[in-house]
Amino acid sequence: MSSNKHSIAARLDRIPWTSLHTKLLILLSLGEFFDLYDLIAGGFTVAPIHLYYHVSISTSIFYTIAIFFLGAFVGVILLGYIGDYLGRRTVILINMAIMSLAYLLTPFSPNIYVLGALRFLAGFGAGPEAILVVDIMSTEFFQPSIRGNRLAIAYTIAWLAPLVVAGIAVFALPTHWQWIFWIGGLGILSIIPLRFMIPESPRWLEVHGKYDEADKIVSKFEEQAIKEGKKLPEPIEVEVIKTKKVPLSDAFKGPYLKRMIMLIIFQFFQAAVYYGFTSLAPTVLYEKGFTFAKSTTMTFVIYTGYFIGSVISIFVIEKLFDRKWQIVTYIILAGIFGVLFGYSKSVALLETTGFLLATFLNLFSNTYHLYMAEILPTRVRAAADGLQYSISRLGTFILLTMLGSILVSLGPSALFLVTFVFSLIVGIDIAILGPKVTGQKVEVVAK
Repeated sequence: MSSNKHSIAARLDRIPWTSLHTKLLILLSLGEFFDLYDLIAGGFTVAPIHLYYHVSISTSIFYTIAIFFLGAFVGVILLGYIGDYLGRRTVILINMAIMSLAYLLTPFSPNIYVLGALRFLAGFGAGPEAILVVDIMSTEFFQPSIRGNRLAIAYTIAWLAPLVVAGIAVFALPTHWQWIFWIGGLGILSIIPLRFMIPESPRWLEVHGKYDEADKIVSKFEEQAIKEGKKLPEPIEVEVIKTKKVPLSDAFKGPYLKRMIMLIIFQFFQAAVYYGFTSLAPTVLYEKGFTFAKSTTMTFVIYTGYFIGSVISIFVIEKLFDRKWQIVTYIILAGIFGVLFGYSKSVALLETTGFLLATFLNLFSNTYHLYMAEILPTRVRAAADGLQYSISRLGTFILLTMLGSILVSLGPSALFLVTFVFSLIVGIDIAILGPKVTGQKVEVVAK
């Protein structure tokens, strides 16, 4: 059923969930699985690489984790802009190829500097994965009433990755850390052909004046809904602004200026809270005096919290209070449990506080990923989200380098006191400047 008199956006928002949506959701989740695999792998290999190349822990953190985020900073800006100019589908093919190449070559690095260069390249490829592939594509394809729920499902599937990395680490570390990268590289390579099955975003096609192409894609989803015996309600029109260029400056005009300021502050500091724990947890336990084997098994237990938090978000992201206040609540609680984790000494307390910290971090993460993709217009969404998301990568590079030095010189307690301050900044920023969004149409929220 093709309703040419209606906009693509209006038609997309009325289509009930179909098997084509499920297929798309799985395809999006696979890419994010390996994005998270990459982020977690760096944390597990800091200590082994520190021993392998005979460098300090802080140096290993810089070349294994921090420089990855510097690459992501560059990649998310460049590839995000390409995503708005050439289409989402082009970028999601390019970035996977770059990630796979960097991953497969990393174990052959003759020194820490070559390894750092390859980690930069891996970050460049991974940069736009979460924001462009999962956040933006799900925002632009799925109904407003279920968008948050489906994005949470996508991240829940992807958050099996840390458990996979931890499982590999139990057997591979400390002497065979290379296998973490080889397995990841081959996995990324295997899903590149599947990316050709992901359609271009119809909303992107529409705002760029390519209505016929968009119509073909939307019609397939409409026909599938009818085939599955589901009703298509009459589309409710929303204003769609068409453009052939990508006016990134539009994101800093009118009501969007306040939102961009909010997002830039938010992104710079939230990543330090999130990755200050996610990337450094295995190293923190190692620095607390636990062996490789013990710290790895403890990290496995702690990282189950990420999966549990993601599962919980499936059921609460659309049903609790507005996403704005969910974000504020989760980040403050994460900051508190971070402090408790930093001061804990026993295995039981470390695993409990670490598990709860991971749980709230992923409730926070799943909620904010949807939130930031909803509050900007389609025509600049990838570039503008790419810009502010790149700020998170730049902030992570700067602050994670600082946190690595704090960990080595002052210890875990000081590290998590600093991240608690960052969590307060993030919470206050969203509380004061963030708009409410839950359950509204993308085009309405983005006005």
